[in-house]
Amino acid sequence: MTLVGNFFGNLSNVFSSWLSFLKFLQETALLLPLLLELIIPITVLLSTIAAFSSLNKNAELLAMRSSGIGGWSLAFPVLAVSVFIAGFAYFSQNYMYNWMHQTWVKQENSTRLVPLWKVGEDQSIYYFGNRQQDGRLSSITSFHWQKKPFQLVEKTAIERGEQQKNSWVFHNVIRYLFQDESLQLEHVEQWRVETEKLPTVPFENPVSPHHQPIFDLYEETIKLQSEGQDVTRHWVEFFQKTAYPFQIFIMVLIGLGLSASYNRRGTAAESLAISFLLGILFWMFNQITMAVGSAGLLMPFLAAWSGNMIFLALGLWLLSYNRV
Repeated sequence: MTLVGNFFGNLSNVFSSWLSFLKFLQETALLLPLLLELIIPITVLLSTIAAFSSLNKNAELLAMRSSGIGGWSLAFPVLAVSVFIAGFAYFSQNYMYNWMHQTWVKQENSTRLVPLWKVGEDQSIYYFGNRQQDGRLSSITSFHWQKKPFQLVEKTAIERGEQQKNSWVFHNVIRYLFQDESLQLEHVEQWRVETEKLPTVPFENPVSPHHQPIFDLYEETIKLQSEGQDVTRHWVEFFQKTAYPFQIFIMVLIGLGLSASYNRRGTAAESLAISFLLGILFWMFNQITMAVGSAGLLMPFLAAWSGNMIFLALGLWLLSYNRV
């Protein structure tokens, strides 16, 4: 429905030229990873119920159980397929989307990056006011603090600077030294600082934590945290990446529990309707907890895993209730 809506929403421009048609195809392809992430768990749930309800209808499950095949043995093929589905979903979310976005989308704000605050070594705080993608900086300020007693001992204002291979070269540097209740000024035309002595300064638009591979996201989160950045959202997304594959397996368990009740209720339509409702509720609950977690009102782990815990308990209860 989303793809059809996107087609008719751009119908006036799609066939105006060959380039417009290619652009439409690229925009449509960019929607696919996001849509797959949403519909894969629900699709797995519906598919599990449809498959096992069909087996129930023809008493094939009863024949398998009579042959000594247990419920978990019946579920094993579905769970095995779910491993490949989870792997595809992870690849689509973290690699396919990134490649398409970096290749096809033009960054309109590529020449202007937002100001950046960083925490450095030796009780220093840095402000990078203007960053250019060619490795140039301007409007840079650093503050150096003393612990005991806690007070500001130095402020450095830098007009501009550029990054070289292993160092930074700053121009028109003014140092304000607060010593012995007096202020001293020092002016330096050029100042060279080794790169490792300053916090890392990115010159590219950052990739959303949601679309970073899990190990890259973990390394970036640790680095940003050491530099005094707010990484709450990063931790929520990190734990969400560990929780997402388990969502697919939980949908399988719920599907098995609902399909096992087919013989008792006489119709699979009711189970399919309930499963679709549960899939939507699971997605809504997960989005709410992640938003609350990103706002700092819930622990990142609970924000990402609370939905899994609740619906896993539901799936196990359904299996126990229907004696799968």
